Amino acid sequence: MVRRVSGLARLYHGLAGVSCFLSNGVGGVVAAERPSVAGVVIGTWQQAVRSDLGGGGLDSEANAAVDMALSLPVGAGALELELKGSSTPPRNGVSSVLAVANASVGESVGSDERGRIVAWQAFYRHPAGNGSLAVGLLDVTGWLDGNDVASDEFTQFLGASFVHSPTIDLPSASFGAAYNVGLGRGFGLAAVAVNATGVEPRYRAAFQPARHGNGLFGALELQWSGAGLAANLGAWVNSRHHDDDGDGVDDERLAKGRARGLYGNLSGSAAGGRWNLRLGWADPRVQVPARFAAVAYSHPFGKAVVGAAVGRTFPSNRLPGSHAALTQAEVYVRFPVYRNVTLTADLQHIAHAGFDPAQTGDWVMGVRMGWSF
Repeated sequence: MVRRVSGLARLYHGLAGVSCFLSNGVGGVVAAERPSVAGVVIGTWQQAVRSDLGGGGLDSEANAAVDMALSLPVGAGALELELKGSSTPPRNGVSSVLAVANASVGESVGSDERGRIVAWQAFYRHPAGNGSLAVGLLDVTGWLDGNDVASDEFTQFLGASFVHSPTIDLPSASFGAAYNVGLGRGFGLAAVAVNATGVEPRYRAAFQPARHGNGLFGALELQWSGAGLAANLGAWVNSRHHDDDGDGVDDERLAKGRARGLYGNLSGSAAGGRWNLRLGWADPRVQVPARFAAVAYSHPFGKAVVGAAVGRTFPSNRLPGSHAALTQAEVYVRFPVYRNVTLTADLQHIAHAGFDPAQTGDWVMGVRMGWSF
């Protein structure tokens, strides 16, 4: 199973009054002055031009997804709610078989593989020192490992390899706390501690840290911006148990133990565009995705934006049998259509999906229509 994670929360936290360090350079958040609603709705269509998975072709598919953030000022802070939903992906479609091809589909899909709308985050945010503290139901992907080039599958790269490092064992929609603070001289710090559940919202388990195979996810991320550059460097640990209790959570673990790792981002400007380098490492004794590297670049051409990226995820050398590194490359062109409506043409090449050396490569073409509000 490939974890699909979202960077959209970071973008719409900013629209709803929550500003992360990478966007404002000072850490913490900005309190909303009045209630606000922001979001995005997209439709995607994808077709595998050639597929050697399972000895047959993949079905073309159309999908829809929505992400909406609501903010309500309460006292000195605010109550924040994020709703996320997607349609049901077809069984033999591109995103079901090549999960890394579409990061916007599957996040909110339930255990029955059907699409749904769920509460992805629900927390209270309050100023604390030179930063802010958020407590409640949190999506860790909105607080860590972000950049302005490749972190938002709704408007930037659609491939999962370019939304977050696949080496980070990120939990979803679980109870905990996140703290962002500015340290001065362009530095900031993000700290996250949440109950580590599975890869989809499991609300009953979200508030039961010692049950259902749950553990603790903790991360520290040092952030810096200056001289036209933006960087973050983080370390994380996840003590979520191996799936030996029949709860249906696939941990993708090689052995019982704490998954842990390091990651980093570096972004800058070049030739009128923006580039990003993303790296990741995880303990190969416990976790299947062990190393990751990707480079991405985006460039405006008038009102259009062109992006290109390539990434490689290396499996643990402790895996039995033969395996190969997953390689994903993507090119997109995004055009404005009308006001807040955009149209994106997308082309991807995916080799060794699921680390299978027999999967020599698939070309996936697609289009994405998006409306932000």
